[in-house]
Amino acid sequence: MGMKGRVLAVFAGVIVIAAVAVTAAFGAHRADPGITSSSITIGGTFPLTGVASLYKTIPAAEAAYFAYVNDHGGVNGRKVNFDVKDDAYDPSKTVPLTQQLVEQDNVFAVFGSLGTAPNLAIWSYLNQKKVPQVLIATGDSYWGFSAKKYPWTIGWQPDYPGEGKIYGKYIAANTPNAKIGVLYQNDAFGKNYYAGLRVGLGAKKSQVVSAQSYDVTQTSLAQQILALKAAGADTFVIFATPSPTITALVTATKVGWSPKATYVGNVSANRLFMQLAASNGANLSGVVSTAYTVSATYAPQANTAGVKLAKAIIGQYAPALLPSLNGGDGNVIYGLGAAWTMVYALQHAGKTPTRAGLMKALKSMNNVTDPFTYPGIKMQTSAKDNFPIEQDILVKWTGNGAAGDWTPFGKLYSGVR
Repeated sequence: MGMKGRVLAVFAGVIVIAAVAVTAAFGAHRADPGITSSSITIGGTFPLTGVASLYKTIPAAEAAYFAYVNDHGGVNGRKVNFDVKDDAYDPSKTVPLTQQLVEQDNVFAVFGSLGTAPNLAIWSYLNQKKVPQVLIATGDSYWGFSAKKYPWTIGWQPDYPGEGKIYGKYIAANTPNAKIGVLYQNDAFGKNYYAGLRVGLGAKKSQVVSAQSYDVTQTSLAQQILALKAAGADTFVIFATPSPTITALVTATKVGWSPKATYVGNVSANRLFMQLAASNGANLSGVVSTAYTVSATYAPQANTAGVKLAKAIIGQYAPALLPSLNGGDGNVIYGLGAAWTMVYALQHAGKTPTRAGLMKALKSMNNVTDPFTYPGIKMQTSAKDNFPIEQDILVKWTGNGAAGDWTPFGKLYSGVR
């Protein structure tokens, strides 16, 4: 696959971008690590293998976007090198790999690293080193509310507690007598989501009849699902990563539990994941989630600039991802959107980008429109607002099982956090 001097390869989940980098001195000014006269080197950790490997299309899409940018002049004349490490969603691997990125690979910034626990494991280290930890792929509220103590960290997507509040408010308003059963991952990721749900429910939070946690390494969720069914829950709320979400949906159907409504966290509300659940027998009737990116399979968005650009970029720079994109893999769009925002920030980080300049650019976005986000969403940040995307739209699974798709409904929720 020719790429005019670059190589983008995806072999067994391993992504490599090699670019010609020329080391140069900048007169009396000493450039920050990762910056030369012709290149900017960034890197991050992702689960290319392991329990969360369904997310591996995110860095692949990001790599494709950077390759596209490089072919169109780069960032102020510099080409972006993207160094991806596989931590398998294991914080014990995230730490040494991140240290390698910073201390050996000399990255300018850690970009897009995925997962709450992995990012918590490197949070203090990167801030002590004053290395940007930016646009990380996790929606926990830590990254926003702790900006004063950890000024070198910022997320991208709407935060999990805010999303959880949306579900809680919707349930309280539309099914006030619901008996709610919650399945959540037993770590900061799942607990943040669950806490938001309870806040959103308000006075109705006592209607959570059972809340069951699970460990990320579990392969069976039968015990938890049976407990929710036995508690009399008629509303199922799932705060889990993709594989456990699929397992939970399939298991609920197999044990004969048919909730009136099911809510799935956005992190797992991927059309391909839902289709996989349906093909394994899951009943998807009435499943609800949220969205904040455009959809390549939702007809009213097919001709948006974001979808057209996504198909053009993926078709040229990562054609192996094209079936996923066309099939509704929202993680491809997510990766493109996060990479777009990174390039935007680099473009505004100074003629010779500095780490401090990058953070300033990310924390001074004023109604910025990312073409890959849902129509109407604007990114807004400031010294006091460390949450780039604070809008969400509810979506419902419509159609017949695996042939269905997500359909947006209602109005954009704003101020999500």
